[in-house]
Amino acid sequence: MSIMKYFLALSATAAALLIGCGDSATDSTVTNEVEIQQDSVALPDTSNKADSGSVTDPQEGKDTTAAPKDSVPAFTIPEEAAEITAELTITKDTGKGLLLDDFEDGDNMSLLGENYWYTYDDTDNDGASIILTPLTEEGYPKARRSDNGTNYAWAVYFKLDKGEYKYDPYVGWGVELPDDSTLDYAHLGGVTYWYKGCAHEIHVETSDIKDYDVHLAKLPAARTWTKASIRFKDLEQGGWGKEVAFDAAHLVKISFQAKGNGKNDSVLIDNIYLQDTSEVAKDTADMEIKDAEIPEVTIGDITITNELQAKAMKYLDKGINITNWLEEDGTLFKGTFKFNEEDVKLMADNGIKSLRLPIDLDQYATNRDKFVADTTGTVELAFDDTNLFAVLDSFVEWTGKHGMSFVIDYHEYDNSYNLTNAKKPRYTKMMASVWKHVAEHYASNEREDIFFELLNEPDMSQGKVTSALWHAAAQEDIDSIRTVDTKHTIIFGDAQWYSISLLAKSTPFADNNIIYAIHTYEPFVFTHQSANWTDLKTVKNLMFPYDKEKWSEYSADFGVTKAVPKNYKNSILNYYRIGNKEYILKTILPAKEWAVKNNVPIIINEFGAYNLKTDKQSVLNYMTAMREIGDTLQIPLTHWGYTGGFALFESEGASPKGTKLIEGMKEAFGL
Repeated sequence: MSIMKYFLALSATAAALLIGCGDSATDSTVTNEVEIQQDSVALPDTSNKADSGSVTDPQEGKDTTAAPKDSVPAFTIPEEAAEITAELTITKDTGKGLLLDDFEDGDNMSLLGENYWYTYDDTDNDGASIILTPLTEEGYPKARRSDNGTNYAWAVYFKLDKGEYKYDPYVGWGVELPDDSTLDYAHLGGVTYWYKGCAHEIHVETSDIKDYDVHLAKLPAARTWTKASIRFKDLEQGGWGKEVAFDAAHLVKISFQAKGNGKNDSVLIDNIYLQDTSEVAKDTADMEIKDAEIPEVTIGDITITNELQAKAMKYLDKGINITNWLEEDGTLFKGTFKFNEEDVKLMADNGIKSLRLPIDLDQYATNRDKFVADTTGTVELAFDDTNLFAVLDSFVEWTGKHGMSFVIDYHEYDNSYNLTNAKKPRYTKMMASVWKHVAEHYASNEREDIFFELLNEPDMSQGKVTSALWHAAAQEDIDSIRTVDTKHTIIFGDAQWYSISLLAKSTPFADNNIIYAIHTYEPFVFTHQSANWTDLKTVKNLMFPYDKEKWSEYSADFGVTKAVPKNYKNSILNYYRIGNKEYILKTILPAKEWAVKNNVPIIINEFGAYNLKTDKQSVLNYMTAMREIGDTLQIPLTHWGYTGGFALFESEGASPKGTKLIEGMKEAFGL
């Protein structure tokens, strides 16, 4: 290849995978929202200059720069001041590692060989983001003069605009590492660099990653020059692809990415140094090994005379959820069963008594958005009954045949019921109309063990919908259902993820055929350790219950890194207090006390522990504790998960279908 300065362009598929979504998405946005500062992008009324996101093919030597789209506004970078005063003088690491680039040559070639800094954006995925760098007169990127005591730093200026892109918009920049047998990357253990500007991610990429779920660290915004030090052992993958162990020997690229919608900002970086393992900061003892502290719990009278209590215990205990199917964003039933009667029979044969089917019901309203937008009141909601009732009727038939109750759980991962839509009368009317349609279909069904669950965890992605707003919408749903079906029991859970505290402050509905639900995953740091869609993805080795003999003075032994939020670090620090059955019981008890006070039944229809990496005996200990709590408080339990991360049943290979009950689970869950 001839020596040529160029940009590397990502394919649409590759770029799409850079934005990752798991069993709770949430996790793909930049952690710090920032204001526009001196180094942010300017929007002057000038014509478009050369776009640093252009592509030059190094093989052909042919410029393939595309002209800016007419829809993209004029966009440029701030002019350099005639004189620049350094706000400080940054340091440059030297030693056994490798200085990737200090930018003092002013160009875009790294110090490790003929590899050039590139940029990319989300336009191939229908985004409208723009990223620019200073350019030479020939149109090639160059470093810009710096205010950090050095001559030059690398600078990018960007406008983040999701356009028609489904996920958070993004821009990125990076440089490949030489594929040179004389360079041994295996001895490297970390990376340091200085930066100034927007919150961003650093991606430390290896050839082992085939699906763009790269190892990364997140950095907060900094409006003065700040040094970042990242140990490779603290890196984490985004979580949407295959989990791969990090191996520095296979390093191929160092890159950066900024995300978020509607932001104009910038990032300057300098003095990027790849550390030798001997130069990386060592773990420090930051915890104490303490005796377990078991809270005292006083349980009063738990008698509930309401006949629905007996019904709940009969039909809704020892239940299971089918997950990662019809609740997922954009997943509609089209005639193919991911799970079928074989699965229902397997569950029933192993003692499972109830099946909760999460399904996003409003996705089968074919003109939902038109109905919500209607201001005339003349648009009638239409449904894809063929597919909606093909799947629901099948599970009604199979559960009836195999002696299991059936819960239709309106469950949406697209979070369309959010704070904005919760305030729209037409949206809540749409939800009520959906429930009326479903309830009318089953009104004549004589089974008393079919249940209608109004909406799982309202506003589950953000938790901003208030209890008052949700209660009003739920009442509308209840009224709508009761116009066609007074027989079947409704299940209601409060806002903020079926909050126990919110429910305990509420007043039951007047309808006397409602069962109330809560969810609990306490202690969360145990039940969600290593879950790749959470901020606990690096956390590991937590046992249940807490065991002094297995504890450590080093939080790093439990996967705690700088990226783990403070509240989770505190939970691990206090695990000797919360890692026990009595702590869980104490958190659930207020819900039972509320139920007794109001003489209404309460159920737990989501609980469980993510078990792909967690100690198997600890998971069984947790399940035993939950079963004992349910028995003590007479609260029916439905486990979150059939197979997969939260599983009661084993599966083979990539198949989601269960094969047999996990060893020890029969005794733990009391099946």
